[in-house]
Amino acid sequence: MSKFKLAPISTAILLSTLGGSAWAESDQLNVDNQEMEVINVTAKPFDTPVSSLPGTVQIIDQEAIAAQISVSADLSGLLANLVPSYGPETQMMSSTYQGFRGRKAIVMIDGVIVSNTLRDTSRVLSSISVENIERIEVIQGASAVYGNGESAGVINLITYQASEEGIAFWSQAKIDGSIHDSDSIGYQLSQRVSGTQGQFNYLAQLNWRDSGTLFDGEGTQIPSDPAGRGGQGELEDLDALVKLGYQFDDDSSMALNLHTRKLENQLSFARKTVFDETVVVDTSKPFTGDAPYSENKYLQFTYHAPSLGGHKVNIELSASESENTQANKVLTQSKKQAARIAAQPLRLPREQDRLTYGIDYQVDKTKQISAKGICEICNVEQTNIAPFAEYEFNQNNFMLQFGVRYENFDLDVPDYLATGRYGSTPFSGKTIEGGNLNYSKPVFNLGGVYRFETTEVYASFSQGYGLGDLRRLRSIDVPEVEQYDDKMKPTEANNFDLGYRGQFDSFSFDIGLFYTQSERAQSYVDILDQVIYGTLATIDPRLVYDQSNTLNPDAIDAVVSRDEKTYGLELISSYAINDTFTFGGNLSYTQGEYRHPTKGWVEMNNARISPMKANIFLDMNLNDEFGGLLQVNYVGSRDEGTKIDLPLPQNGMWGTFNGYSYYNAPTESYTTVDLSLFYQSHFGRFTLGIKNLFDKVYRPAYAQMGSGSVYGGIDLPSDPTLDQLEGLVRDYAFKDSYNAQGTTFTLGYQVYY
Repeated sequence: MSKFKLAPISTAILLSTLGGSAWAESDQLNVDNQEMEVINVTAKPFDTPVSSLPGTVQIIDQEAIAAQISVSADLSGLLANLVPSYGPETQMMSSTYQGFRGRKAIVMIDGVIVSNTLRDTSRVLSSISVENIERIEVIQGASAVYGNGESAGVINLITYQASEEGIAFWSQAKIDGSIHDSDSIGYQLSQRVSGTQGQFNYLAQLNWRDSGTLFDGEGTQIPSDPAGRGGQGELEDLDALVKLGYQFDDDSSMALNLHTRKLENQLSFARKTVFDETVVVDTSKPFTGDAPYSENKYLQFTYHAPSLGGHKVNIELSASESENTQANKVLTQSKKQAARIAAQPLRLPREQDRLTYGIDYQVDKTKQISAKGICEICNVEQTNIAPFAEYEFNQNNFMLQFGVRYENFDLDVPDYLATGRYGSTPFSGKTIEGGNLNYSKPVFNLGGVYRFETTEVYASFSQGYGLGDLRRLRSIDVPEVEQYDDKMKPTEANNFDLGYRGQFDSFSFDIGLFYTQSERAQSYVDILDQVIYGTLATIDPRLVYDQSNTLNPDAIDAVVSRDEKTYGLELISSYAINDTFTFGGNLSYTQGEYRHPTKGWVEMNNARISPMKANIFLDMNLNDEFGGLLQVNYVGSRDEGTKIDLPLPQNGMWGTFNGYSYYNAPTESYTTVDLSLFYQSHFGRFTLGIKNLFDKVYRPAYAQMGSGSVYGGIDLPSDPTLDQLEGLVRDYAFKDSYNAQGTTFTLGYQVYY
């Protein structure tokens, strides 16, 4: 790779995300000579130096990933530790409410979008085994070139490349479990073979994992699937990746990638909810029914040409499928096909500038089937055609980037049955006439970087545009989809970033401020009062209720579209004390507000805004054979939000139903410590990872803020139907409240040969 005088962003990112160099096989940084490798981002169609991106960017490299997965195989936990803007880990298969700057992120694998934007299942980070991932790119904000709808950024997972040797093997074996019980023991095996024969290269990798049961810090067994969304316990995991490539010359190549992964819980016991307590395992009741599973596949073809018609050309074709279920048997399926053609002119009037332009095409077909076998969202097909162009102007130490992307969406909705999932709606159980919804808009991005000797200042403005979740169709209140246009408007987001990054001697840093203003942003809100009132109205027609007096009168199937603003601060830093020790960490603070139809601007609840979060690490490179990483993870507290006193029914003749509104319960702070060690011998590499080193008993932030803490007391008159309703409410109110795992260990061995 090319060398250049010290680019501070590269230095900052290398040191801050790596956590020092203890896990590195080689150190390519030369601080004395003020030179280092150019670090490129591949989320765009052409490799782009990080220092040319006018926003917050993180490159999590192989060594940083290795240090984290020696502690846990959970990708969402890895991101929670290393990416300041990503929410605290949930310790589930699902990353539900694990926000990204208060919103969501688009997730890609080698540039293939695997996010299910039309009906989010929060399983996207389970799409691929972390053992396949060599590098992770995290890019905040939007860009005309890669596009990201209305999300807060992009997470691009880069898989391993083929070995340059004729044939090379890598094998790995792991054993993990809790220190409290042998039933927790689980096993992992991985095998990779890759190589290069002339102009042809190949890679094949197979990963298998079988995890045991889970235990908290007191040695009490906790549910393998703590919230019905898929869990990390009693989990069978099979993952296969094949990559084939052909190199025509130094710059021209084509490749074919195929991947599949299936995770499935093999649950032994049912969960039991205890009022005012956490969810526990009910060993008296074997689990019955279908356990949650997740299956993901993708195929990708790429072609790179260094010179074609006076342009550098990149062509990408892909197809992907995902299928996810929850413990309530809700099935969500998504199929996507995509194509991208991008080009860069080889000659411009100014040789130092760069122009990238092209077109994206994607078809996304999604359906969801309820636990009763009803197709609630039936093969809805979204077609997106988006031409784009981005110009990069370079003058001495200054870089200015301007881009435009024309988002053009067409939504085809077939006839379907309205279910009215939550509460009663006018067309529940009736067939809705399908139709087409069309929406389009040009979006822009503008940003700049000014480079000083060892630091950089960057600023950017970017726009996002996308439809989001389709669950509103389930409770449609008109007979035809095309009449629903006013309630299916896309979200429009304006993102602002301002930051300062660089290096002073052995200290590197990146500090950024962000602000996002969104129109018609989607969020989930509390409609339990509507569900209760609607249920009571079906029991006795005289118990009618006034929709305008409910907690969220504009909610449709627990979804609202409201104006929002989110803002916050992110910090990444690292200090090389000497050749042996590196100290550093990251910090994030996020806040947000939304415009309520009757209350004005209201603070966002915990479902969107994560508590303050910090990670502090000490990286140890004791000698050529032995080293390790000690990290402290802190998740802050959040004050209580809205409290309610809900009359039952609305005239209060039976009493009240009181407590916290949806995801507004206070959360307590907690601190955990992880330790990972390695020993590099002539026979291979041995690793030991210990998660939650001091066996702390706590509930993850999600388990505190969620529906497990929503409501307090409920007391209805004695009636069989009302008793059933009361029981359902109690179960609902505490189903997500669970303890985290206590001390767990992972012993690993890997060898290259």
